[in-house]
Amino acid sequence: MSHRRLPAALILLALTACGYGGDDLAAMPQTGVKQQVERYAGQTLAASGMAAFLDSAANVTGCPRDNGRSLADPDDAFYVQGIYSLPVPADQLTATVGKVRDLWQRNGFTLASTTTPTSLSATATDAYRLDLTALEPIGLRLNIASPCYRPA
Repeated sequence: MSHRRLPAALILLALTACGYGGDDLAAMPQTGVKQQVERYAGQTLAASGMAAFLDSAANVTGCPRDNGRSLADPDDAFYVQGIYSLPVPADQLTATVGKVRDLWQRNGFTLASTTTPTSLSATATDAYRLDLTALEPIGLRLNIASPCYRPA
């Protein structure tokens, strides 16, 4: 995936992971949701066998509403999106994605049918969405999106 297509992919990830439903959303503290995103990132990093992420961010944002044309105020409905760059040598991409696939399957995640040797998408048992894709020249990009919540 090129850097130019990355913002569009992140918007799509947000829209699929987070459907703004207003009052029917579960209530969770933003810090707890952010911690869960960071836990999934840490588990994925450990499974990959790599030492550390090159960069990482887990940010709170408003949930998409109006069919994705606008965002809710994060004080009303929010989700957390984590974006992580994982340095993986090109000759280790397939093996690294395989290690992560094994972990996600062991953890009961539902894998998407679009999985390839160098990309992987899954939904965790708590509805968090995880996507791992090849990103030249870095290696792999991990995107994690929580479901939408109301602040607790």
